[in-house]
Amino acid sequence: MSKTSVMLTGALLALSACAIEAQSNYSVTFPVGAKADNTMAYLVDWDSAQKIDSVIVSNGTVRFEGKVDAPSIGRIMVGGKRGPVFFIEKGDVTINERGESSGTPLNDKFVEYRGKMAALSDEYKKLDQNDSVQAARGKAIISDYNAMPVNAYAANKDNVFGLYMYMQGAYELPLAQVEADMAQNKMLASSKQLQALHKTLKIQSETGEGKHYKDFVVEYNGKKEALSDYVKPGQVTIVDFWASWCGPCVRQLKVLKELYAKYKDRGLNVVGVAVWDKPEDTEKAIKSHELPWPCIVNAQTIPTDLYGIQGIPCIIVINSEGIIVSRDKQSEALVKDVDEVMAAYKPMAAVVPAAEELADTVAAF
Repeated sequence: MSKTSVMLTGALLALSACAIEAQSNYSVTFPVGAKADNTMAYLVDWDSAQKIDSVIVSNGTVRFEGKVDAPSIGRIMVGGKRGPVFFIEKGDVTINERGESSGTPLNDKFVEYRGKMAALSDEYKKLDQNDSVQAARGKAIISDYNAMPVNAYAANKDNVFGLYMYMQGAYELPLAQVEADMAQNKMLASSKQLQALHKTLKIQSETGEGKHYKDFVVEYNGKKEALSDYVKPGQVTIVDFWASWCGPCVRQLKVLKELYAKYKDRGLNVVGVAVWDKPEDTEKAIKSHELPWPCIVNAQTIPTDLYGIQGIPCIIVINSEGIIVSRDKQSEALVKDVDEVMAAYKPMAAVVPAAEELADTVAAF
């Protein structure tokens, strides 16, 4: 064989190897309807939120193909809207109109799991809670339902199905438990979502009950306002982190108004802090709901990052010494906490000089 032939053969083998390397080993098919044709669809990594691939919707269908070395969790986004979660792994994944994925081991396991959850939910809905026997069965169903993600994680600690199941209940876990679980499982420790949650939980522990409140400054329309402008030393302050579009926030305004009316003359302050909201919408809501207390507008994520706030309303109560004595309580639980702190509250007495001191002061002038 000539030198040229050897070189050509080597080049062809190299090209063949590259072609094999580039071959897809997974596909994902998801019907979205003809109305979505010509819109952009993205395949996103569920854990990191990073975009993996993009396609144009054609014939009412989204189809992705690619190469994967290890399974991961994916999500499809179509036209800016979040679609179903599934597992990206070797093989052909089919997602139906209900968002159920199948065709590969982890996706089939996911369908089976969701089917069991749905069956428990359907059974619970059919029970008559006024019947003692059925009510007892209802409690057992709730227990089984809540245990399913825990058991699913325990049985799948070595794969991403286990990660997904763990995250279903992770937001209810205490910081110490999350840290212990991350230390024991490298897969959990490497999860971007769990790392973010861990950071939030640490911040929450630093701004929870028993901790001194943290100050922040917000600038809007050329004016700077600090939380400390409204948290008066020697007085009790309720801080309401809210937004105009938030239904639960609006419902708590009635509770806050009642507390304010009851205790405003006894040393209770209330301040609203508008987060994740358009300033103009906040200002309209302040007027329409006739809020009698001041509100820091356009705070956005400044306080939510500082306090590790994951959802609103987030209401905190700060005592006369600047210590947070209640956090994330609403309705009756909030009223109970405020009643207790106000019952123990003693306004700072005005300092009146003794007669002798007053006489000396006058004589000095």
